[in-house]
Amino acid sequence: MRKAVTIIILTIIFSCQSNNELPQKMAVNMKMPVSELLKEAPPMAGPLLHPEPYELKMEMSKLEADVYELKLNMLLYNGSYYVSPNAKRDFKGKFTLQLDESEHLIPASELVETPRSVEEYDPHPFVRGNVNWVRQNTKYSLRLKRNTKDYFVVKGFIQFTIEPRCTLEKIPIIIKNVQEGLRVELFGC
Repeated sequence: MRKAVTIIILTIIFSCQSNNELPQKMAVNMKMPVSELLKEAPPMAGPLLHPEPYELKMEMSKLEADVYELKLNMLLYNGSYYVSPNAKRDFKGKFTLQLDESEHLIPASELVETPRSVEEYDPHPFVRGNVNWVRQNTKYSLRLKRNTKDYFVVKGFIQFTIEPRCTLEKIPIIIKNVQEGLRVELFGC
């Protein structure tokens, strides 16, 4: 009986000591710089969360003497998605590339989506029907024909609603004809 009581008392004493050490170690860690804490932290499992739901990359490439291709690369993060420009129904937040009319720059093709989205039924009250959701990284391309070698500027924008954040994104762009050829860049951001 004495042995059992001694074992119980020793167990209680040792468990109390280990509980006292934990707050002391935490107090020491609270005084450490964040960079040091991160070095001691065990690696986290799972995907890294991106600070934004998407990233848009743009580039312009020359195909022929006066024919260029505008390339847009939509990278999606954290389960984000948007309505494809190929959706048959009219959605305010459908992915759109709009360029101001210009006699110097004329679209020579339709906007091409790769990979092409697939129509699906969405029961959500705001949709309640078929829609082409883009849920993966997607590239868009548009051929443009330039009618002059003189300097000119054409403004436009890329617009879409990013879900599930439900925000209408309107990204102003500008296409310039410079000495090297056509160039695309963000405008006023």
